[in-house]
Amino acid sequence: MQYNPGVSWSAGTPAVPVPVVTDNRIQQLLEATLQATACGVAAVFAEDGDGYQRIGHAGDPLAELVEIVPTSAATRLPSGAFQIAPAAAGGGLRVQVGGRDLECFAAAAAFTIASGRVGLLVVVDETSHRHLSPAQGYVLQAQAAHCRTLLELADAHRCARDERVADGVASERLRLLESVAVHARDSIVITEAEPLDLPGPRILFCNAAFTRATGYAAEEVLGKTPRILQGPETSAIARAKLREAFASWRPVEVELVNYRKDGTPFWVELSIVPVANEAGWFTHWVSVQREITERKAAEELAMRMRVTQIENEMLATEIQERKRVEAELLYAAFHDSLTRLRNRAFFMERLSGAIERQRANAANSCAVLFLDLDRFKVVNDSLGHSAGDTLLKEIARRLKSCMRPQDTLARIGGDEFAVLIEDAAELEAAAAIAERIIEAMRTPVRLGRQEVFPACSIGIVQSSRYDNPQVLLRDADMAMYEAKRAGYGSYAVFNEVMHADAVAKLELQTDLRLALARGEFEIVYQPIIHLASGQASGFEALLRWRHPVRGLISPAEFIDAIEEIGLIRQIDGWVRVEACRQLKAWQEASGRPDLHMSINASATEFADPNFASDLADLLTRFDLAPSTVQLEITEGIFLDPTAGVIGTVEQLRHLGVRIALDDFGTGYSSLSYINRYPIDTIKIDRSFVIGMIANERTFAVVDLIVSLGRKLDLAIVAEGVETAEQAAALAAIGCGFGQGYHYARPAPAAVAQALLIG
Repeated sequence: MQYNPGVSWSAGTPAVPVPVVTDNRIQQLLEATLQATACGVAAVFAEDGDGYQRIGHAGDPLAELVEIVPTSAATRLPSGAFQIAPAAAGGGLRVQVGGRDLECFAAAAAFTIASGRVGLLVVVDETSHRHLSPAQGYVLQAQAAHCRTLLELADAHRCARDERVADGVASERLRLLESVAVHARDSIVITEAEPLDLPGPRILFCNAAFTRATGYAAEEVLGKTPRILQGPETSAIARAKLREAFASWRPVEVELVNYRKDGTPFWVELSIVPVANEAGWFTHWVSVQREITERKAAEELAMRMRVTQIENEMLATEIQERKRVEAELLYAAFHDSLTRLRNRAFFMERLSGAIERQRANAANSCAVLFLDLDRFKVVNDSLGHSAGDTLLKEIARRLKSCMRPQDTLARIGGDEFAVLIEDAAELEAAAAIAERIIEAMRTPVRLGRQEVFPACSIGIVQSSRYDNPQVLLRDADMAMYEAKRAGYGSYAVFNEVMHADAVAKLELQTDLRLALARGEFEIVYQPIIHLASGQASGFEALLRWRHPVRGLISPAEFIDAIEEIGLIRQIDGWVRVEACRQLKAWQEASGRPDLHMSINASATEFADPNFASDLADLLTRFDLAPSTVQLEITEGIFLDPTAGVIGTVEQLRHLGVRIALDDFGTGYSSLSYINRYPIDTIKIDRSFVIGMIANERTFAVVDLIVSLGRKLDLAIVAEGVETAEQAAALAAIGCGFGQGYHYARPAPAAVAQALLIG
């Protein structure tokens, strides 16, 4: 047996002295009841007139203040253990402390003493949301019966303290437990208190409900342990919980699988409580099991149904989400996310359909407008991409306002849009829409604090001769670029010449890339003549392309293409190296260290921050005086000069390299260039030289340029001198140098050297 010292509900100091309970056995019974039911207060009450008198209590000091008060609707008390508070289940009783209903849990078991008085064994706990397990209920009922016996003994003055009476009371205690359990509908087993280790406490009693539920006869289980009911499906976690409760002598409730005699498993709800004797020693375990197989099956079915329901809900959600994603993907597949217009894929699909209808019926022709915003990159670079996006959305809104209901408008990409105009046998409809679009663009767009005037270039193509939508859109793109070259804010209709030009341009670019790899470029040299002495003061290095089919090609035909495909710096660098090598060779051969070489340079090179230092390294490599090298630039380099370009010009002048302004008098000629930038030489364009003899006004312009150069201490070179008369006229007005076919055509180095050395 294990001794039970009793459990205190509260560690606080009692407010009033606790009265001494005269019957020590009743006090011990109450303490055992506290342990079995895990409550804080236990008390015994006996009927006294219209109420109940407390005749003993145990537990928290609050116990001496607990009162049982009958209600006006009091009826016959229920049999067995019943709940009083909260929400009294029966008996018409209330639990009060100091005249106020107690907000707590309370249960009681009633008994009748031989004298006819009704008694109550009451347990109270501060937790209002608890209940008694079935085992705790049976123990409370048995303890109430035992309490009745003790009270009857007290009434009969038979409370002898000899060992015989004590043993009789202990036997009576087990008998009372059995009498409570024998007719119960739940399966009840009473075992010894010990041993707790294997094989475990032996079974002393089982009721008929147990034998019916398990298939075992009483004689088959008495003297054995309850472990005979366990099997492979009995939860190890539940068994561990039972062992832990047994070790600490406390009540426990678990759900587990037991096995019948025939090996059939069944679910039970098992509640077990320890029972102590009057001395406080635990003497028995009372186990109550209720079969819950049907409930577990229902729970499992409900769980499966719930899982199925959740799976169905998840499936429905997944299907709904999939449909939503599919709808979004379908929308994204054919719409532009920024402008909400149709996209290129949708446009090409519609265009393909239109061409198919045209193939079936030639009268069903259509037209395509291809639009590109002018100077859109400037907006992105200056105001940021967010402003660019805002502009694109506004452009899209304006374009939509220009469309007819049957037209298809799409954003092709970046700042490009396209319009499909169906049933357009003539170009008038397409041209009218193009004009509406151009007009709609004239209104400025406010982007933050900045107003922007948008414009677009439009290419128009009619579908009558097309059976491939990609080719049609390509030609519309060509027409758009033709409109852009003609001037911003205009449109152009595609023709075959545009395509031929585009094909030729592509072939030229391809041939140029191959020419560099094959070494088809070469340099020719044309002398620059000092007009007063008639001697060559230097040469200009000129690039030529010896095409395998077309022969020798002038730079005028391919220089723009070289710049477009990004080969200009690579080719110019090669020309500089070869020209400096040739200059050094001629200086040594002629014994003229002052002989100079003019080399053309592009704006791209002047934007290179390393250009001046690379040129300085080149001069050092060939041991050339910087003043013997002259870079020829066009006026276009000064149209939009950056800080980098200006810095390069200053570095070259500091180095000592001369700078010549080529083709002066054409293009964007401005006297401010001469005044603003460090120019050493002016080269008069050949168009003035050719016309100076026949046209007095032209002659006056040439004379003015020569005079200006003389006053500004600039060297003047007249290009395109083809006759002796022109040479004499230039010399007469004081022009210092001449260059042209009159002296020599551009020639390879070997031929040019003969002019120098003779």
